[in-house]
Formats: sequence, structure tokens, C-alpha cells
Amino acid sequence: MKKIIFLLSFVFLSSCSLFYNASTHSLESRKKFSPKKSIRTANNNINSIEYIQAKAKVSFRDNNKMKSNTITLRIASDEKIWINASLGAARILIDNDSIKYYNKIEKNYFASDINYINNKIGFESNFEILQNLILGILIHKFEPSSLYKKTENSYIFKDDKFLLNSNVVQSIVSISPFNFRVLKHSFTYQNNFFEVSYDDYTTVDDQILPTKISFTNNGLESLYIEIKSISSLEKINIPFRIPKNYKRIKL
Repeated sequence: MKKIIFLLSFVFLSSCSLFYNASTHSLESRKKFSPKKSIRTANNNINSIEYIQAKAKVSFRDNNKMKSNTITLRIASDEKIWINASLGAARILIDNDSIKYYNKIEKNYFASDINYINNKIGFESNFEILQNLILGILIHKFEPSSLYKKTENSYIFKDDKFLLNSNVVQSIVSISPFNFRVLKHSFTYQNNFFEVSYDDYTTVDDQILPTKISFTNNGLESLYIEIKSISSLEKINIPFRIPKNYKRIKL
């Protein structure tokens, strides 16, 4: 269960959804836009869905060992991220200033401020950043002049002086020239390297959301989220209460 905590500490993801693969979508049916149009459109992308629910498979690799689990993920926009592991064995709640977890099988719990997540990803984050990373939304705007490289299927923009909570972070993003989706976003701060990749997307209420997301921390640990179903809700229930007799643990 300790691994469940770590993989979901990265975030850490009614209408029908239509899945498609952004990398294999027919080139003949896609118009290639300019770097300026692509990055400006990506900069303006925001989350317009108040409540999101998803079913997903999560896999975590550490020291060449892989563990997987299925989860239910609920997001109350700008407020809470709730994760329920398979059969309700464990639950996680992330809000604007804390992360909490409890395990029904082992009857223990964990609680910390946002610094627990910051230590994992290697730079100072906040709830908005974590939410945007899950939803494939840029956490800061790039200037068109920051274009670093062009490939056949992407434009790469680089910002060496991105100021994040008083720290200068190198931020590199890869944008699709066909649909303005974020394909990859990496952050380098001191000796820490953190990268998020998005392989597939789906449409929910006219908003594009990623369905295959990979998080990598210094190349040593990786988290993969594969969304099986996702929808928007008018209301959402986020049950979370740590039983009084559970033992507090440190991670």
C-alpha cells in the first residue's frame, strides 16, 4: 500500500467520451498549424469542467519492480482530488494544503502538507499545478519566441527562466502542431528532473482530457495512468473520514 501512496502523491485524474490516439490520427485529416498559433492556443487552454470522475489503471515502477492497481478518481475543480483504490481498500484526499491517506486493511493513516509531494517531484508545487498536470494543461505560459526545436509531429518550446515559487526552473514543453495538445512537459531544478508525457486524449463536454499519462522522476521511478472511462458530473461525492482507532504512520 505504500506504493499506492507514492503514485497517487504525484497528482494526484453525464457525458459520453470518445477516445482517440493523438499520435496515430490520420495526417491527411489534420492541418498543421504554425508554432505561434499552437503555443498561443495551448497557453489559453483551461479546465472548464467543475466535477470529473474517472476509472483508471495505475502502474508504478521503482527499482525495476512494477506494481499495478485500479482506482476511481474524482476531481472537484480547484478544490479536491480524491482517489479510491480497488475495493475501497485505501483512499487518498488532496486539497489545497494537504495530502491524507488511510488504509482499511492495515488500519493506518498518513497525513502531510503539500511538501510531501514536492519532495517527490523535486520542485515546489501547489494544488493548481498538480491538477493541471493531470488534465494536460500548461502550468505557465510560453512565449512564441521560446521555440526551441521543430519535429515532424511536435513543436518544442523551452523556458530556462521559469520562476516557480521564487525558484528558477527550466521548463520544456512539446506541443502538437495539429491539435495544440501537450505531448510532453519536463521540469529541471538543480539535480531534479521531472517529466509528464501524454499519449492519448479524449473529449468530454468539448474539453480535451488526457487518458494515458506517464510521470517520471529522475528516471528512477515512474507512474503510468491509463484512464478506462471518464465523465463530467453535475455533483460529486467525496467521502473521506479517518477512523479514530487507526494508527498514524510516516512515509
